[in-house]
Amino acid sequence: MKKLLILIALLTLSSPAEAARAPKAAAKPKAQTSAPAWGIGSSVAAVVNDNVITTIDLEQRLRFAIFSSGLPDNIDVRKHMFPQILRGMIDEQLQVQEARRLDISVSQEEIDQALQRISEENKVPGGDIKKFLASQGVPTRALIDQVTNGILWNKVVTRELRPRVDVGDDEIDAVVDRIRADAGKEEYMVSEILLTVDNPGDEEEVAAAAENMVAQIRKGANFGAVARQFSQGAGAAQGGDIGWIQQGQLSPELNRALAESEPGQVSAPIRTPDGFHILGVRAKRTVSMGGDPGKASVGVEQIFRSYAGTQKDTVLREASQLRGVVKACSDIAGALDNFSGWKAQKLGTMNLSKAPAWLADKVRNVPVGGSSEPLDTEKGAVVLFVCDRNEDSGIDRDAIMHSIGTEKLELLARRLQRDLRRTAYLDIRLGKKK
Repeated sequence: MKKLLILIALLTLSSPAEAARAPKAAAKPKAQTSAPAWGIGSSVAAVVNDNVITTIDLEQRLRFAIFSSGLPDNIDVRKHMFPQILRGMIDEQLQVQEARRLDISVSQEEIDQALQRISEENKVPGGDIKKFLASQGVPTRALIDQVTNGILWNKVVTRELRPRVDVGDDEIDAVVDRIRADAGKEEYMVSEILLTVDNPGDEEEVAAAAENMVAQIRKGANFGAVARQFSQGAGAAQGGDIGWIQQGQLSPELNRALAESEPGQVSAPIRTPDGFHILGVRAKRTVSMGGDPGKASVGVEQIFRSYAGTQKDTVLREASQLRGVVKACSDIAGALDNFSGWKAQKLGTMNLSKAPAWLADKVRNVPVGGSSEPLDTEKGAVVLFVCDRNEDSGIDRDAIMHSIGTEKLELLARRLQRDLRRTAYLDIRLGKKK
């Protein structure tokens, strides 16, 4: 088994504003999951265990999310996005509480470095994301809290979950086999927004939010920016990017949507057991196994017997018999004990593009452990055995291991998040009648 060696992207799509401390609730740890009506009717939006999320926290996060995702700031967008923002803030507050329980902290230096990376990656005018947001009238506190809490959750996942992720050679081989089987088929470069439905009572609300996102993206909102703020999928931190996907790799519902999509198109919301998916197809191509022929090499060993003193037909017949006996290069020495006059020689590893043409042609398509037809030369008979082969197939096994491991890690993180929510005391007060 191979341990996953990756740098984990921030698995949170956004993080809650730092909630003020509140007296610990005495009620039993059971989540109240009915969604609030639109509108701010209290100074406390939600109680999360012994912390609160205030309406000020929520308003700042909402403004920041709308600004950074490029969505229009109007009543309709706010109405559909605010429940998603509040739900995300609750989940992320639970993540921060888990980090504190594990005595995990974040330094000011880590926060400053993360903010600097954001400034550089987004080519922020002046190079300071905080000053830029302030100049646009957007609260900087929401960004700082998002970065801080995202780092905390990342540390939780790194310390508690990543050591449990193993990727076996058999899993990588299975993906390689599928890629080879799919050669000649179409694959798609896909971005995804996933809105999960953890409670059946949230179905209608999440569906409406997904529909609104699709409408805004089709009107010109940036898919990647929306994904970073709202998606709960594995690629959220990368703007929803989930890479090249072949037909059959996703669920049947998502595969059908891909088959009907062209580059530049955004799908309608697709309901799966996970929630609502929105797919954006950025490119399409035919799966190729071409690689670089110039990098292909084989390890070769030959056996030879002179015609001197023996009829040619006899030597060639023995050559054919030896081909039937030898099933791997390790069998050659023992097999020659029973065939006098034959000698073995290791030719080493040769690059097929640089080897003599006649030799390359004889072994190019011979499998490992196989042999060429007997070669009738002026001095005697020769049989070539292929001991190993290194083909440049264009397949990156390390990239495959990373992809499998990231998916496993994401599933573990979601499971931990569900457990935290299930055992938490949640009191959503926003919109309640007094």
